[in-house]
Amino acid sequence: MSGEVGFGLAISEDRQHAAIVGAGRSGSGKILVDLAPFYDHPRGAVARMCGLYEAHDPVAVALDPKSQAGTLVKPLAEAGIIVTRLDTEDVAVAHGEFLDLVNDGLLEHLDQPPLTAAVRAAQQRRLGGAQAWDPKVPVDQSPLLAATAAVWAFRRWEELSKPGVYVV
Repeated sequence: MSGEVGFGLAISEDRQHAAIVGAGRSGSGKILVDLAPFYDHPRGAVARMCGLYEAHDPVAVALDPKSQAGTLVKPLAEAGIIVTRLDTEDVAVAHGEFLDLVNDGLLEHLDQPPLTAAVRAAQQRRLGGAQAWDPKVPVDQSPLLAATAAVWAFRRWEELSKPGVYVV
């Protein structure tokens, strides 16, 4: 992945792992998700995100504040990182768009074991009139949740960065 990147963060339900996933355009033009930035204990997530923020100047850093990752909002803000907080509608849209990208063959990944395991064990739950990933399954879902947030954030940036007519 080269060029612009959005990051998503998530923490496992048992709070033993945190995931930071980057999303951006691959050379093929598809969206690429990469778990390489971080998959370790949550206590190291803020420091790692600070390093990534400095190194990559991301277009967005996103998380679901009503999830386990909500505990990262304040320390990230104190570190000077602007966090985009997904609301309930955003979580549902992010889930649906992620599935659409997968089904349309427009999403690439690097077959990283924690993300692959999360995808294979993934289940959905009701969220209003839509669906979202169910984090309460036996396999850690933080890599999938972080990937979904990263893709959503990156796509929102792409929409806003395109030239066009804006009504004020």
